[in-house]
Amino acid sequence: MIRHFTVLTHLLLATALVFAAVSAQAEPLAEIYLAHTQSQLALDDPAAVIAAEFKQRVESGSNGAVLVHIFPDGRLGGNREITKLVQHNVIQTSLVTAGGLAPQYPLIAVTQFPFLIESRAVGRTLYDGPFGQQLAADIEAKTGFVILGFGDPGGLQIITNSQRPIVHPQDMAGLKIRSVPGLSSLDTMITSLGAKAVKVSSREELNALASGIVDGQMLPANVVLGRRFDEVQKFATITNHLYSPYIWIFNQEAFSGFSQDLQVLVRDAAKGAIARGYEFTLEWETSVNGMPRLRQRMKVADFSPDQRAEFAAISQPAVKADLLNSLGQDGQDWLERLIAAKNGVNQ
Repeated sequence: MIRHFTVLTHLLLATALVFAAVSAQAEPLAEIYLAHTQSQLALDDPAAVIAAEFKQRVESGSNGAVLVHIFPDGRLGGNREITKLVQHNVIQTSLVTAGGLAPQYPLIAVTQFPFLIESRAVGRTLYDGPFGQQLAADIEAKTGFVILGFGDPGGLQIITNSQRPIVHPQDMAGLKIRSVPGLSSLDTMITSLGAKAVKVSSREELNALASGIVDGQMLPANVVLGRRFDEVQKFATITNHLYSPYIWIFNQEAFSGFSQDLQVLVRDAAKGAIARGYEFTLEWETSVNGMPRLRQRMKVADFSPDQRAEFAAISQPAVKADLLNSLGQDGQDWLERLIAAKNGVNQ
């Protein structure tokens, strides 16, 4: 009887140890919560591709010890709300827009200087190079975020509207164009061209376009199709007036709590994910879901260099004055850095 009790005790103890070992194995080393405002279908927007690639690289690179949970579609709020969640370590990381970061880092408005960057290739070179590194360091110093990089937004922004073709600045007169809360420089660009800037959050944009609260908007073509703006907008003009990448923020406290190896893994995974996002945008542009689809769904006008220069001559001085007025000497310094860096890319 005693022997039977001893054997049973050993069996129970061994079972408990096995369960403890399994539980220890199942418990992740770390969990990373990543949010963005785009669809995760990965059909039209590189944010979904970047997030999925990051998840795959981190989880495979850690042999499953680190889990990445993705919250897309603005489930946790718009860009500004998501930025606050990262700031307070409710979630660890996010791909946010310039408008989302502006409350914490007003100088990001400088990157919204219109008709400066004329191609996606120039934009990527700019933000992957010294200018992007300097900007990331300044954001980190002034906000406390860790910056993992700048993700391609799907290309340069275009203008769509429901009223008429836009081929000259005077065609903008009287149109109500959606603007981003927190970025007065975009308001200034819109109003300098004779239109009216109407602030609408990203979550309300489709409804605002459908109801006529706004007549048009300015985002990359992939976003136009991904958010179904083509269903409520008739005209598109390929202005290519702005390259505004996603800013990849990470909570500093959470990042500092990672081991050195995990920090390296996260940074490397982010770098690889950003590169994959850029590849995706190049593939998307010529695919059946890309620009050919936009041209089928909407009446599209292409800008000549002269037309682009016509819009730039009106909007750039107005936006420059706004940036200097709102941001002072720092704004002027960063605008000069941006222009110099861009000119250096073109040499």
